[in-house]
Amino acid sequence: MTAVAAPTPRIARIAVVAGFSAILAACSYPVRNMPLTAASPERRYSWTSPPPHDAMPETLVIVTASGGGTRATALALAALRGLDKITLPAGDSLADEVDLISSVSGGSVAAAYFAMAGSAGLERLEHHFVRRDGMSALLLAGLNPVGLAGLATPSRERIDLLIDYLDDTLFDHNSFGYFLDAPPLPAPAHRPYLILNAADMVAGVPFPFTQYTMDLLCSDLTSLPIATAVAASAAFPVALSPVTLTNYSTLDGDGRPACGGPRAIKWVGLAAKTNWYNNPSAAARGRVAAAYADGSKAYIHLLDGGIGDNLGVAEPYRLLTTTGVSPAFVTEIQKGAIRNLIFVMIDARSAAPSPLDQAPDTPGELDMLLSSIGSSIDRASFSTAERIRGLIQTEFDGLAAAAAAANQPEVAERYRALAAHAFFVGVEFDAIPDSACRQKLQSIPTSWSLSGPQIDATLAMGEALLFANPALSKAADSIGAALPAAVPSIAQVCDRLAKDP
Repeated sequence: MTAVAAPTPRIARIAVVAGFSAILAACSYPVRNMPLTAASPERRYSWTSPPPHDAMPETLVIVTASGGGTRATALALAALRGLDKITLPAGDSLADEVDLISSVSGGSVAAAYFAMAGSAGLERLEHHFVRRDGMSALLLAGLNPVGLAGLATPSRERIDLLIDYLDDTLFDHNSFGYFLDAPPLPAPAHRPYLILNAADMVAGVPFPFTQYTMDLLCSDLTSLPIATAVAASAAFPVALSPVTLTNYSTLDGDGRPACGGPRAIKWVGLAAKTNWYNNPSAAARGRVAAAYADGSKAYIHLLDGGIGDNLGVAEPYRLLTTTGVSPAFVTEIQKGAIRNLIFVMIDARSAAPSPLDQAPDTPGELDMLLSSIGSSIDRASFSTAERIRGLIQTEFDGLAAAAAAANQPEVAERYRALAAHAFFVGVEFDAIPDSACRQKLQSIPTSWSLSGPQIDATLAMGEALLFANPALSKAADSIGAALPAAVPSIAQVCDRLAKDP
């Protein structure tokens, strides 16, 4: 038997230090975002970097996708697949010409992967994510010995289970820098500008993952993993832990931000000074942005974006009506560069009957907690979907009046013309006329695992709802697009569902 030499004092000390460092590392919280560097403008993910290829430069196509777990992912997939069946005069599809996609929670899975892979990736999205049993995968990842050991330390949180699952199934550990470095999609398609939306759980306002938002934290978006942003957007309260971002916007000795950026962002000061009675949402957003920029909030804890806006429409609305952040669509409208607007809103709002409605018993603490969270998120979706059309139309009318008062008749006319050529296409279960059929779709659970028939029903109804909306045919006529010859009707899908046991 060979004798084993005793470790030297130096080796022993190194081993102790290494072991102690490992323990400290395991006890530290994960760092999700990196500080902003002096990178060139080309390394900023924005609307113009890289510049979008666009066969319809005068038509702005915006898609928003709501939350709702795999149900929302499937409905967004169905709507995007339907858009891909609409042929444009140049030979490409309307899906190829989506300029901006903004999303929340389950809709963010579809939105982010569509931004990465385009229409060609929809099949993988369906078979690698929508039809997989995500709940079992998450439970197995958390309940195995290694998973349990990791979750026992602060260095790994419940949200990491979802982040890892998203990376393994779809996003391949890519960061937002992927959109700057990846080869272009096969022509004529182009990648839309992606905005994933979470919510600041303390302030209760939307948190869009954009570089102009990350600038407030002196942080870099391009190094942030896409799966982390998607998971933050889908971090349902209580079930999942928040994604916590570090605010690097500390002040130096002269009272200036260390990264030199946020003070130059004019919209922060302007929004913070907004009269509350004139625009309370802008005032609240400005106050929170100012707290980010001056370092008052050292950490930002992000939960499901549905807390603030479950349709993902808040940021597109802001970009259409203000000039403070990029892309400043208002400037393009004033120049006459945007003459048509097609706004597709995908809403997978649930409205399942609750057993609480049928019993006199006082609901328990858990029932009250989950009901209050779920109801508030669904209501945020419902109220926004009803209001967004009127809000944008009213805003365009107001901007036209302001331009006319400023003796800018051409600009005023451009706003009026755009208001007449703005088409709002809702893809929402609420539009199903048959109450039994509607309830069947809205009762599909908010989960990361659905049955095959539930997925089939959602995919079929999603396309039917898209093509049944009269605003879509008007939009197609306006841009000279051809709708597919044969599409399922809502009634046909409902008839099939009625026969499904």
